[in-house]
Amino acid sequence: MTRTTISLHYSTLDKVRELSRHEHITLGEAITELLNLGLGLKKNRFQRNKNSFSLKSFSMGQPKVPLEDKEAISNLLDEG
Repeated sequence: MTRTTISLHYSTLDKVRELSRHEHITLGEAITELLNLGLGLKKNRFQRNKNSFSLKSFSMGQPKVPLEDKEAISNLLDEG
């Protein structure tokens, strides 16, 4: 396990200490558990957003010219 120093707001530290006492785990274990839970939620939210991309589509009606007719398309574009 890696040792590191983190800075927590005193109110957050109090809550984590309370959790660690309640769960009978060390402060480091409580922080690790909370971070893993938070990171898991963040990952799930990212995956949902990543997979939910969609484009809105709508009907444009019937084409003004047959789309296979290159000359008709060219003439239509030249008019515009």
